[in-house]
Amino acid sequence: MTDPFAATMEMDRYLEQQARDPRPRPAFPIRPRPGDDRSYVTARLDEMVADTLRTSPALDYPYIAPGAIYDSVWTWDAYFTGLALPPQHLDHFVGSLRILLEAIRADGRAASLVEPDGTASYDHMGQPIHAQWALAAVRRTGTEEWLAPYWPALVATRDWHRRECSGRRGLYRWTDESGSGIDNDPAIYGRFGATVGLVDMNCFHVRELDSMAALAELLGMTGAGEYRREAELLRQAINAFMWDERAGTYRHLDLSELHRTTHQKVTWEVPLQVGTWGCLFPLWTGVAEPALADRLITEHVLDPHRYLSGFGIRSMAADEPMYNNVAMADPSNWQGPVWGLSTFLTCYGLARYGYRTEAVRVASRLVNLMADDLRANGTIHESYHADTGAPLFNPGFISWNLLARRVLDDLEAGVDPTALD
Repeated sequence: MTDPFAATMEMDRYLEQQARDPRPRPAFPIRPRPGDDRSYVTARLDEMVADTLRTSPALDYPYIAPGAIYDSVWTWDAYFTGLALPPQHLDHFVGSLRILLEAIRADGRAASLVEPDGTASYDHMGQPIHAQWALAAVRRTGTEEWLAPYWPALVATRDWHRRECSGRRGLYRWTDESGSGIDNDPAIYGRFGATVGLVDMNCFHVRELDSMAALAELLGMTGAGEYRREAELLRQAINAFMWDERAGTYRHLDLSELHRTTHQKVTWEVPLQVGTWGCLFPLWTGVAEPALADRLITEHVLDPHRYLSGFGIRSMAADEPMYNNVAMADPSNWQGPVWGLSTFLTCYGLARYGYRTEAVRVASRLVNLMADDLRANGTIHESYHADTGAPLFNPGFISWNLLARRVLDDLEAGVDPTALD
């Protein structure tokens, strides 16, 4: 029997397609569904938790892997998966962090992943999430003594980012041409990474600086005030320079080195005019000023012609010229498909700014789709076609999709497991 949702590489056909469908994209109605998909999905995902829990003779601690074809300790996968795990698996959440902290090089560069044999990869930068992860781990374990020996590594990686990634306006650049996690974001994919200031990564840095301040106080270390000041300055820079008032959204920026000029001084930054999920990070992280958040949400996030799909949140706005739902790997496709991470983090952001009802409805769309996938295929997938709901790639990918087991209860109760406070 042919798999109705077989993942195929259709890039050639996609690239040959010259004309885009000119018909307007219809709004998806929100209809109540019979049965209790929330309970069903939670129960099924609870059965799959074991697929993410790993040990290896070469690693000193238990760790979290995304499942499916992946068995390494990946940075943001393990962090967000760990936040969704039942509390009895806290040792895997903390163990994954310790593995990655011990892989930070002497110069402060963090690994993007650690293999089961203990090999650390530095092909791409590790996402800046170590301090916020450590803060969550300390609060969940109820003690900070175990973290104290890792404080020098946290300081080193913070210093590395400040030294190697700082750009104009106090913003941070992403030094690599890919590997940010949103793999084929056109703002970074195939470009010189050192020229790009990503909205998502700058928001991650705000969270890191806030977390470093909190950890310094918990551990009795110096520097809390400076970290807090840096976080506030970066917050202000994101809102001042990455916000596009005309479009009502945040933009990634071209931070290329300036070349020859004559008498006019360059007082501006050139925005990269592409709407990707990374531009929505100021909602989840709370970086957005309230008035800006309202515009971003009403004009973009909840617009069915842009990010809102009948199945969650699109990873790229549907009216972008490169929007597609091709099933692919290396890079994985964030140019349209619905992902668990983009949908659930955006929903936590909606709730943060007072759009709790909308957040529940949007998150329900993906939870319901996962229920359909589980009934039809016995598993969930890495991503889904934003316009049809068809599973696209990688059956058995658990990872941050585990947030589906709790997200609706969280949103209704006003809880955010990713919050720093």
